[in-house]
Amino acid sequence: MSRHPIRLLVPAFICAVVFGFCVALLARAIYTHADSFVLVGSVGALFFGCRTVTEARQVWRQFVAQLQKRRSMRLAAPLRGSITGP
Repeated sequence: MSRHPIRLLVPAFICAVVFGFCVALLARAIYTHADSFVLVGSVGALFFGCRTVTEARQVWRQFVAQLQKRRSMRLAAPLRGSITGP
């Protein structure tokens, strides 16, 4: 059996996690008035936010197609084994 289709969304998830870190860094930098980190946080959030959307859009159709394929294989599989009484 092929690998699970969720592996296609792993790069988008990683970008989303880094995006969240950059937003948290930005919020903390604004709160503490650390202007140099405001720039780093905003640039990082902008970049990784765009990469998250791009990565997810690139693989979404393939992800849905693989989920549909797995669903149809699961529904078409015959029942194996039987329940036998003592």
